[in-house]
Amino acid sequence: MKRRHFLALAAAPALARPAHAAGKTLTIGAAIFPDNLRAGNLTYAATSLVAQTNDFLVARDDGGALQPALALKWEAIDPTTMRFHLRPGVKFTDGVDFTADDVVFTIGRVQDPKAAYGQAARINQVESAVAVDKLTVDVKTKAIFPTLLLGLSDIVMEPKHYFEKVGASGVASKPMGTGPYIFESWVPGDRYVLTANRNYWGGAPKIDRLVIRAIPDGASRVASLVTGESQIIEEVPVDLIDQVEAAGNVRVDSIPTTVGLVLTFNPRLKPFDNPKIREAFDYAIDKPLILKQILKGRGELLQSQILTKGVLGWNPDLKARPFDPAKAKQLLVEAGYDFNTPVQITTLNGKYVSDTDICNAAAGMLNKIGVKATVEIVEGGTFQQMTSAQKWGALHVNGWYSLGDGDFASVWYTEAGKRSNWIDPEFDKMFVEARSTNDTAERVRIYHRMMAVLAAETPAIFMFGLPSLYGVAKNVSGFGASSDKILRLAKAELT
Repeated sequence: MKRRHFLALAAAPALARPAHAAGKTLTIGAAIFPDNLRAGNLTYAATSLVAQTNDFLVARDDGGALQPALALKWEAIDPTTMRFHLRPGVKFTDGVDFTADDVVFTIGRVQDPKAAYGQAARINQVESAVAVDKLTVDVKTKAIFPTLLLGLSDIVMEPKHYFEKVGASGVASKPMGTGPYIFESWVPGDRYVLTANRNYWGGAPKIDRLVIRAIPDGASRVASLVTGESQIIEEVPVDLIDQVEAAGNVRVDSIPTTVGLVLTFNPRLKPFDNPKIREAFDYAIDKPLILKQILKGRGELLQSQILTKGVLGWNPDLKARPFDPAKAKQLLVEAGYDFNTPVQITTLNGKYVSDTDICNAAAGMLNKIGVKATVEIVEGGTFQQMTSAQKWGALHVNGWYSLGDGDFASVWYTEAGKRSNWIDPEFDKMFVEARSTNDTAERVRIYHRMMAVLAAETPAIFMFGLPSLYGVAKNVSGFGASSDKILRLAKAELT
């Protein structure tokens, strides 16, 4: 949909609502969809869907703070053992009790290489999980592991008995858990429909029916919000914020995030195995101009590192490479770059704020120094398949969340992270060292060195720290913008 059509759509009458009780169906316009509902799909877009049916052992709130969920409390009983006390009386939506056996099963599944669990690196220092009794679990780590709780906040708990009954494929096609909503139907690339879990341990949702629709085009998402077809939408395009705020019946709800938007190189493809060529591309892109003109100043310029300012491990001594197209072209000539090489920048549309516009601007700037750059927009399922195969082309867009700790973003530049074709054994070694001590000052020192390695080697062009922008109808309460893009809808209400 072209954005010039937005105002016409905004003035159109609201589209017909589903034939359900008024005020009971909440419709959400999602920016992207995964190609299945398998837990461990890696992206927060996938986790956001699975989190409607399945809860976490330790949860995060919208601002990223850890809080009890299926685990009521926890304590360290020795330097490498954390004991979790589970919430009593919790049942899966089929009526079976949630117990310590489900926690042990889930952690074992995450660690099973055959499961190809995307978040496995989050807890790969875990040695074992043991059920002490029905409501107590001990998680033993190989070494001191300061990010265990943060890692667990990315992993939903799954039902052992259900897996044994229907298998992994059955669970992926019809997830079931202890969460606030119950699976109703799933149409890949189109919609995910759920109904309220009236027996939810956290209190029955005020919404009877939840419809999450895939609306990849930003202007279309905004139009669906303003006309009343959707009550919440993800990723409001920056250039449409003024129109949304002027509509009267909706608002923009924003929150800072710790996501670092980057253009990731594939060093397995020549000539991008040459760090000099990667450095040249970085000089060719006028990042401050993009921040000003496309993002309208929302967000921050990354300083040659993946971490955003204020995150544990952010290196204050590093600075973003300046825009210098003459130097960029000189470096390419010195490196023997073939200017006839086609360079494809692969991106999703709307997963991150202004992602497609940013890619188009970057491609245009590369073309100005003679690089034959183009932009390829793919849908969520295709991108997921590319990720599974680790075949993204020369450059692709990613946004890495640190959630306040350098471990969470830097893991994706390690071999264990399986999300970068750039591998550095020394970087991997430092990563393990940083997550194996409780000495915060030492962890910061290590992350500073790691960020310096990223700045020097340029496995990616470090672009921007981005905000999260939601459009919300004014009759929606109990919902807030999420810093990690996970929809928390258990308390949502239509008033």
